Amino acid sequence: MEMGRIMLCKVFGACLVFLGCGGIGIYMAVRSHVRIRIIRELEQVLQYLYGEIEYAAPDMAELMERLSVRKGFFSYFFERMRERILSHQGLRFQDYWKEEMKNIKEMETLSSSDRELLIQIGENLGNLDRMTQLRTLELFEKRLSEIRSKAEKEYYGKARISIVVWATGGIFLVLLFL
Repeated sequence: MEMGRIMLCKVFGACLVFLGCGGIGIYMAVRSHVRIRIIRELEQVLQYLYGEIEYAAPDMAELMERLSVRKGFFSYFFERMRERILSHQGLRFQDYWKEEMKNIKEMETLSSSDRELLIQIGENLGNLDRMTQLRTLELFEKRLSEIRSKAEKEYYGKARISIVVWATGGIFLVLLFL
């Protein structure tokens, strides 16, 4: 009777270890997918900014307000940016941008080069003449498109591999513990 309970606990523990390892693999795959979704959203934001600056030429607070209404990863960020601009704290736009970027929880899914690009976008918005801003937005949009394409190509291979590696690791640990 006692031996049966011990074996049942071992089997249950082994299942938990295997599922935990598989869960880590799935988490890593989902994290890569979230990165792609964030980059896509940023591309849309840049296209929207380009159109607004080119045709309507609103001020930055108005642009941030319009962007905050859109649903997505950055809606709260743009809402906070609008509030910071209207608060007149004496900082430059890029300083607000940099500070508010730190408050986006999804930033951890981005690579360091992705985050650096986002900071550069903030450094180049709001302080240049209209034509320079438009050219700069085009360049950033092109870079984001390249990053997204590369991330999508990597994702499909890495997602499968990460799940397989973590599941294999789980099986190895189960066999090691039993």
